[in-house]
Amino acid sequence: MAAGIVFLIGVMLLATQLMGQGRTGEWPSITLASELGIPADRVFSDWVILDKPIQFILADVQLWIVLLFTAALIYWVTDWTSEQLGRLSKRPPPPETPQPTSELAESGTSP
Repeated sequence: MAAGIVFLIGVMLLATQLMGQGRTGEWPSITLASELGIPADRVFSDWVILDKPIQFILADVQLWIVLLFTAALIYWVTDWTSEQLGRLSKRPPPPETPQPTSELAESGTSP
């Protein structure tokens, strides 16, 4: 359910960008940084190996792409969790014990 909601919001943002492009002729940039008011020169970490990917995701990747990947991740996690919990609840079937047969049942006569 949550994955579907996030997916739908992502598709609606894509539609908003397409309508903006049709109206003005240029592609409007809707990113996490533009929506949250994060300045482009903000440093998130002193480590370049962490700062560059964070800066890329926040300032360069369109928000609808981030939301679609988030929806896919939410769907995968809920499916995986459901599968794992389903395994825990299943028990192996009890071993079959042979039914004791009486001599009367074998002979076909009743007393």
